[in-house]
Amino acid sequence: MARTRSAEYDNIHDTILERAASVFAQRGYAATSIGDIAEACECSKSRLYHYFTSKEAILSDMLTSHVESLLMKCRQTLYGYQDPEERFRQLTRLFLDVYSVSRDQHVALLTCSEFLVPETRKVLVAKQRELIAYVRDILLQLRPDLAKDSTMAHVDTMLFFGMINWTYTWYHADGAVTPSELADRTVDLFVNGYAHAAAPSNGAQPHAKQDARHPARQDGRADPRSGKD
Repeated sequence: MARTRSAEYDNIHDTILERAASVFAQRGYAATSIGDIAEACECSKSRLYHYFTSKEAILSDMLTSHVESLLMKCRQTLYGYQDPEERFRQLTRLFLDVYSVSRDQHVALLTCSEFLVPETRKVLVAKQRELIAYVRDILLQLRPDLAKDSTMAHVDTMLFFGMINWTYTWYHADGAVTPSELADRTVDLFVNGYAHAAAPSNGAQPHAKQDARHPARQDGRADPRSGKD
C-alpha cells in the first residue's frame, strides 16, 4: 500500500527550503551541514531526511524552483507589453522585486550553484540562459543596429545583470528607495546611456570572452574553483 503524504507535507517541504536558503545565504553551502539546517528548521535530522535525501537535494530543489518561478513570472510580465523600453522596465521591476522578496534564494543561486552535480547544474544553466535571452532580445529591440554583433549583445546583457544581481550586498527594500524605484532608476541609467553608446566599428574585436565552462553565469565572476580573478 502506497504511503500517503500528510496534509502539511507541502508546507513543511517549503519551510525547509526557505530556512535552508537562509542558512546557505549566511554561511555558504560548504560550511552548512544537515545539522545546521535541522536546527534552523527546529526539527531532527531524521525528519529532514523524510523530505530530502541529502543537503544537495535541498539545494537542487531550492534553486530549480526559484529559477522556474522567475521564468514563469518573466513570461507573464512580458506578455502584457509590446514597447521594448516598457518591457525592459517591467522586467527589471520584476527581477528586483523577486530579489527583494526571495533574497536568500537569490544569494544561494549566485553563490552555491557550483556545488550542484553536473547534470542538475546543466539543467539550471539552461533555465538561466532563457532569462538572459529575454533581456538580450529586448536590448536588441532597443538597439537593432547591434543585431549582427552577438558578442557585444551578450556583453551588454551581462552588464545589465551585473548592475542588478549584486544589489543584495548593499540594498534594503525597507529603506528609502522601494524596489520599483530602484528598478526605474536602473532602467533610466542603463537605457539613457545605452541609447547613445557607440556600436563597435566593423572589424573591431571585442576583448570580452565567455567562460566556456560557465557561459550563462549571470554574476559575471570568474569560476571560484579556478583560483583566478
